[in-house]
Amino acid sequence: MQDNEEVLGTRLQNGMFGVPDLHPDEQHRYLGTFYERVELQISFKQALRYDFTSVLVPVLRQPRDYQLLLNGQLDMDIMGRYMRLANQYSILFTVKNSHFYHHNLDSAAIILCADHALNRTEVDILQRYPQIAQR
Repeated sequence: MQDNEEVLGTRLQNGMFGVPDLHPDEQHRYLGTFYERVELQISFKQALRYDFTSVLVPVLRQPRDYQLLLNGQLDMDIMGRYMRLANQYSILFTVKNSHFYHHNLDSAAIILCADHALNRTEVDILQRYPQIAQR
């Protein structure tokens, strides 16, 4: 009897408030996806300082189903550059505008991700491609 009441209580909670998110803090930090799915991350500070489109070209040429997630708070000129790149390589992109997504200099402005786990040890673009900072 206790199990039925517990199941009923859970169903009522899900019906009223929605199904609880798995790792919501992580999803807010990575624009709605999980860390293990991220190929590359570009912060606001990095996006404002460098143009990473030339770095992304060889990555986008790989035969993977990537998606580009763009924080809606990003400058439209910068966002347009990455939207054009995504269109050029037939990559899906989504502009994320939720108030849940962090918006400071170190938070994610652009995420290149897959729909499955990639388990990259390093996702920060300047850590993976330090030669960009030397230009």
